[in-house]
Amino acid sequence: MAGVFWGEIEESVENICGVVDHNKHAFFVTCTEDDPIDREYTTHQIYDDKAPDTMMHMLIARHDNIIDRRNTAIHRTVKLLEMTKGRSIHFPKIICYGRLKKMIFGENGDQDAERDPEWIGRPCAIVEYNATLIGSLLALSPTGTVPLDLALVIMMGCVRALASLHRLGYVHRQVSPYCFAYRNPISYDGLESRIMIVDLSLALPWPCKPRSFVPFVGTLRYSSVRAHRGREQGPSDDIISLIYMIAELISGKLPWRSVLMYMTLSPYPVEHRLIIEQVQAALKRRYPGDKRELPPWLALPIAEE
Repeated sequence: MAGVFWGEIEESVENICGVVDHNKHAFFVTCTEDDPIDREYTTHQIYDDKAPDTMMHMLIARHDNIIDRRNTAIHRTVKLLEMTKGRSIHFPKIICYGRLKKMIFGENGDQDAERDPEWIGRPCAIVEYNATLIGSLLALSPTGTVPLDLALVIMMGCVRALASLHRLGYVHRQVSPYCFAYRNPISYDGLESRIMIVDLSLALPWPCKPRSFVPFVGTLRYSSVRAHRGREQGPSDDIISLIYMIAELISGKLPWRSVLMYMTLSPYPVEHRLIIEQVQAALKRRYPGDKRELPPWLALPIAEE
């Protein structure tokens, strides 16, 4: 009798499990991913029985963080990933999407369907990518900072990724270290030219007709002054947020305490190539040699393959 489970399974995000059948594939939910920020969806690792060596992730809309159930972060993400399918290396690959018939929760080897469904037909999507969030670098570093040359290379990679998004006619509006990811295993080439945007939940078509009132979206830490003032955001606001993000990687914190007054650019198109050239010039001045190596704390065995 010791193996019998007598209680109800807790219906928490960590206990989400089950199998998704699609196109003769069985996608098994293996675990819930630890997410450092609050998103409109939860992320779960997926095992594909037909492609066991690929890294899959399942995005499931949250019922407690949704304003419009007809226009969720999943809807917006799927729309963009369908547009970029096979066209860019800077976005995850969309595998499938749809609505969950029911939620399954498991604990201590037992599974059960959701007892009182909060949302029937919850949107979900399965995407493929093998990458790690840029924000994890600060946690890996023994000093809590990233070397200047490495941070500038990351900036070039992020500008290239944003350029792909802006060329599609979208502005990101949520630039942060937790929306970009570097491909595994990590390398300078991957950081400079193959960084991915893994969170597209707040992306908005641009240019758009200016609104009289724009509710704040984005992150308080990295958003531009324009966003805080309730104005329509444009590509330049993404770049401003990226500058804040890189400044934090370099110094370990943002320099708000030393800034009394600062201006922001109008939401006009930006010259992505010019920004990359300026960063490349700065790297060449600071590090004349062409050869650059990852810091010891990033030279993991997996990166030596």
